[in-house]
Amino acid sequence: MQEQELVTKAEQLIQRKDGSQAKIVATAMFGTGLHMSVDVFVLRRDSADQDWQLCNDRPHPDFKTMPREDYVKFGRSEMLRTVTAGELLKVTGMIGQPLSNYQ
Repeated sequence: MQEQELVTKAEQLIQRKDGSQAKIVATAMFGTGLHMSVDVFVLRRDSADQDWQLCNDRPHPDFKTMPREDYVKFGRSEMLRTVTAGELLKVTGMIGQPLSNYQ
């Protein structure tokens, strides 16, 4: 039986209509007992000629007491304001899949 190579790192560059860019990077991580988990981070920049900035993954300190409208605008983490949950799931879902699916 031949063992398949699996995707261990995936990146997606997202070009926005306003000229800004976001990059999602997901990496397979292995801890005790070799159980796989996925580390993900998001970078953003306002235009292609600027440097990348790492997005914070922590919500606003008062996010639990905010009205829903304020939470959507200010309460979510910078990461979730930059990319959607669907965009994150698309990239993290590639991790652990056979590499042949993407060649």
